[in-house]
Amino acid sequence: MQKIKAFKIGLIGLMIVLGSNASVMYALAYTEKREVLYTNTIKIEGQEVLFRAFYLSAPAVSFEVKISVTEGTIKWTPHSAVMFEDTLGWFPRKIDGRVNGTIQRWVCETDNGTVKWSVDPENVNMVWYLNFYNPDSYEKEVCIEVTKVWEKQNYQDWI
Repeated sequence: MQKIKAFKIGLIGLMIVLGSNASVMYALAYTEKREVLYTNTIKIEGQEVLFRAFYLSAPAVSFEVKISVTEGTIKWTPHSAVMFEDTLGWFPRKIDGRVNGTIQRWVCETDNGTVKWSVDPENVNMVWYLNFYNPDSYEKEVCIEVTKVWEKQNYQDWI
C-alpha cells in the first residue's frame, strides 16, 4: 500500500515537471519579437495635415503605433508607400459609381493609445507613412512611437 501511494505521488510529480517543460518549450517556440522603428514628437497646427515616414523591414507580421496627444484627439491613417506616394493620402471619391473629387480618409482618431496594424509579406521592406490631421483650431503636440512586431516560429531561431 505504501509503495502504491509513493508511486502515485511520484507519477503526479513527473506529470507536473513534464507539463511545465512543455509550457516553457511552447513559449520559446512562439515568442513575439519587437523592435522600435521610429519615435518622434511633432507639433501640428489647427486644421493642419502632416505626415511622417518610417521604414518597415522584414520580418514583420504587424506594427504598432503608440500615440499620445497633449490635448484633444488627432486623426490619422497609416499608408504603405505604394498607396501614399502618388496621392499624399487623397483618394478618389465616388458618388453613384462616378468619381466626384478626392477625399482624405482618417481611419483612426486617438488621444492616447496604441493601434496594431497587420501587414502582408508584400508590404514589408518599404517605407510606410503616418498621415496626421488636427481637426481642432489649436496647436497640439503628438508623441509617436512605431514598433515592428514579428514572431519567432521555432526554437532553432533562438540559437
